[in-house]
Amino acid sequence: MSTHFMQQVLQDHIDAGKGSQTVWWDETRIPLDSIDKRVTDLLDLRGRRAVVTGGAGINLGQACVNRLAGLGADVAVVDLSAEQVRERGFSRHPDAPDAAGTAAAAAEKWGTKVVPVHGDVMDWDGVQSVMARAAEALGGIDILVNNAADVVVGDFVTFGREEIDRSVRGTLTGPMYCSRAVLDYMLPQGRGRIINIGSEAGSSAMPWLTVYGALKAGLGQFTRFLGKELGPQGIQVLGVNAGSMWGPGRPLTEDRPETLYPRGRTAIQRYELPEEVANMVAFLACDAASAMNGAMIDMGGGMAV
Repeated sequence: MSTHFMQQVLQDHIDAGKGSQTVWWDETRIPLDSIDKRVTDLLDLRGRRAVVTGGAGINLGQACVNRLAGLGADVAVVDLSAEQVRERGFSRHPDAPDAAGTAAAAAEKWGTKVVPVHGDVMDWDGVQSVMARAAEALGGIDILVNNAADVVVGDFVTFGREEIDRSVRGTLTGPMYCSRAVLDYMLPQGRGRIINIGSEAGSSAMPWLTVYGALKAGLGQFTRFLGKELGPQGIQVLGVNAGSMWGPGRPLTEDRPETLYPRGRTAIQRYELPEEVANMVAFLACDAASAMNGAMIDMGGGMAV
C-alpha cells in the first residue's frame, strides 16, 4: 500500500523531533484577553482605522461607514468625485456620490474621525493614491471594505468587449487592486482585515446576471485563497454576500424582470436594509471574528437557498 505523501512528511517531522506545539499555542498570536470579555466588548472598533470604497453609495456604502464609525472606528469614505462621475459618463444613481457629505454626517453623528477621499478604485494608479491619502489622514489602515462596484446587467449574448471589460474591472479587478495596495500598510504592522462585498447571485444561476454572478463567485474564491495566503501574516480576508437592498426615502427601482427575479428568489421576500448587511461587515471587522479567515457569509435574505 502506498504512503500518503502528506502523512509521510508529517511523520518525518515528528520523527526528527521538531516540536510543533509551540507554533500552535503561540500566546502572542492567541487573543487570550478575550476569554473573560463579553461579546459586546469585542464589538469595539475604537482606535481602528477603516477604508470603505464606494463609501458614499446610498445603500451599502453609507451603511458600512455608519456601522464602523458607530463602533468607534475612524473611517475614510472613498468614492468618485462629481467630476469623475461626469468623466466616466455613467452612474447607478441620478446624483453623484457625496463623500464629503457622508463623512461630515457620520462624524457628527458618531463623534469619530470620518474623512472623504475622492478617487477611482478601479484604476491601478487611482488605488495607490487613495490608499496613500487615506493612510495619511487616518494614521494607517486596519480595515478595508471593498464595497465599490460597477457592472453591466443583461443577457451575455448582448455583451461586447466594453460591457465585459467594464464589469470585470468594476467587480473583480478593482477589489484585487485595493487589496494589493492596502497590504503595503497592513503587512508591516502584522494585522489587518480585508472585507469583500460579494453577492448571493454568485451562488445562484439567474437570467441577466451571468457576468455579475460569475464575477462575484470569483470574488468569493479570491477571498478564500487570499485569506489562506495571508493568515500566517496576521491578515484576515473575509466577505459578505449581499442581496437586494434598499432603504427609506429613496425611489424604488423600476419593476423589470431582471430586478424582480432576484428578489423573488429570496426566503425573506422583501428588500434588505443596507444596515442589515452592514451589521455583518461590522462584525467581521471586530475582534469577535478573530478566528475567521477566508470565509464568505451569506446575507442576501436566502437568495441562494
